[in-house]
Amino acid sequence: MAAGFVKSDAPPLEAGAPKPRRAPSPRSRDVAGLRALVSDEHYKHSLAIVRHLGRLGVHVEVVAASRSSLACRSRYCRSVVLSRSGCLEDLVEATLAAVRAGRFDLVIPVSYSMTRALARRRDELLGRARLELAETAAIELAADKLKMTELAASVGVPVPKTLPAGEAARRASELEFPVVVKAQHEAPGRPPVRYARCPRELQEILSSPSRDGILVQEYVPGTGCGFFATYQKGLCRRVFMHRRVREYPATGGVSTCAESCYDRELERLGRRMLDALNWHGVAMVEFRRDARDGTYRLIEVNPKFWGSLDLALAAGADFPRDLCRMTLGQNLAFSDRYHRGLRFQWPLSGYGELFHLWTRPVSGVRVLGDLLNPFVRSNVWWRDPAPNLLELRTLAAQLFSSGKA
Repeated sequence: MAAGFVKSDAPPLEAGAPKPRRAPSPRSRDVAGLRALVSDEHYKHSLAIVRHLGRLGVHVEVVAASRSSLACRSRYCRSVVLSRSGCLEDLVEATLAAVRAGRFDLVIPVSYSMTRALARRRDELLGRARLELAETAAIELAADKLKMTELAASVGVPVPKTLPAGEAARRASELEFPVVVKAQHEAPGRPPVRYARCPRELQEILSSPSRDGILVQEYVPGTGCGFFATYQKGLCRRVFMHRRVREYPATGGVSTCAESCYDRELERLGRRMLDALNWHGVAMVEFRRDARDGTYRLIEVNPKFWGSLDLALAAGADFPRDLCRMTLGQNLAFSDRYHRGLRFQWPLSGYGELFHLWTRPVSGVRVLGDLLNPFVRSNVWWRDPAPNLLELRTLAAQLFSSGKA
């Protein structure tokens, strides 16, 4: 084990956590033989679902525009449902055509775009395949960051001060800097998250004519934390939590390394949000733990699968199997069983550890330490190498093109 990285099978928990319990083993194979169609072939969490369900004996296919994309390269992908193109409309039509042909029991959308699009057309799936999603209105509400801050305030969940762009521009002199500038709605092609350190920088960012749908939010110093859950018809059936160890960008973004944890307060606040939405299916509620007072403050709700799903699966929180069991008509029991203190990293993935190092090179020793630590898990699978080789080639191409520029 690398020096300075002490691991334990039973790490200390945060105050109020239940006593650690080992994840269920061996994993149940009661879903073997089910036929599932997974979307969004380029996402690392789509790959995680394909690999995991494939190992459980589920017949997994991927709807994609190309057979050579990430999840399609996995040995656990039985076949590819080819779309005419990578545009959303064609992917949805390819999905519906495959379902009408009677090929699948369950459809698992991964991106927000596919989740919303299929939820809107769920009537076309009825009697043919299951779609374990919340109501369309709840999904769209959850993806609206401004409305989620309003809902959070109404149910007693702390939130950072959040303003629409126009109001923030008018009140820039009243704001406490730095502030975060981000899109109000989850959508492909949305502007990247930006940070303004003073009123002048904020005005420069907001001077763009495309500032509609932009929010300005108080910056919360501290650690990113996630609450994850499976809900079944409004009832919480599984919970999982993690804290971010490293992110891209390093100032706050997607996890490049994360660690499973438990905190009773984090669970309470996360469940309060999803209870208010009368949720069904999986979701993530993202928080920042404020370094100034230890308070969890809501950042956003992701009404879909999340990028760090690999960690939950490695820790024994089996979210994809939950959906399969609901498809089979099973009534799920509540579970908070998973390994606490398990660290996971994404070395080669897009927006993974190498991208973190690009924005924070001083993390090199820590990243290398985790790579050499046998107790730290990763999504590099030696028994399923093709997707990781594709990630490596993609990274090499990006480095070569940036070098030429």
